[in-house]
Amino acid sequence: MKRLPPDVLLDQRVEAVIADGFRMPRWGFPEPAPYNGATGPERIFAWQKNNIAWQLGWLPRGQTCSVCEEKRAEQSHQELYFRPFALMPVCRSCHVRLHRRFGSPDRWEEFKNGLSSGNWARSVLMQQIVRSDAMRLAAQPDWLAALTSYSEARRAGL
Repeated sequence: MKRLPPDVLLDQRVEAVIADGFRMPRWGFPEPAPYNGATGPERIFAWQKNNIAWQLGWLPRGQTCSVCEEKRAEQSHQELYFRPFALMPVCRSCHVRLHRRFGSPDRWEEFKNGLSSGNWARSVLMQQIVRSDAMRLAAQPDWLAALTSYSEARRAGL
């Protein structure tokens, strides 16, 4: 029997408390734009799940930003919203850069080149991932390795 990844197990725990009537956090902002195949409402639902896990103390706190590797991570980034707890701890400024990379590719490339060679953020694409690919990547046991391989193949034109 295969063991499920920890983030998938956490998603199941959160789904169970939602089914038991846990109050869903209210999204108080305009609906977000689609991102890597996920619609605005799907992104909000992933945020709500994350918020519940934070409230219940099921997500780690006090981590270092996984992008700049310097500042305290007060936020989490989701590259694949179809895997709600496939989270990367990020500081606010790196989080903004990640989401703005599509509109400012030159600035992102310059920033990315200053990151350590093995940094996961170096592998993110400069264009959105289509929904079917994002769902397929999110279904992989090691979503980050799958995303990295996918990004390398896309950059190579495969």
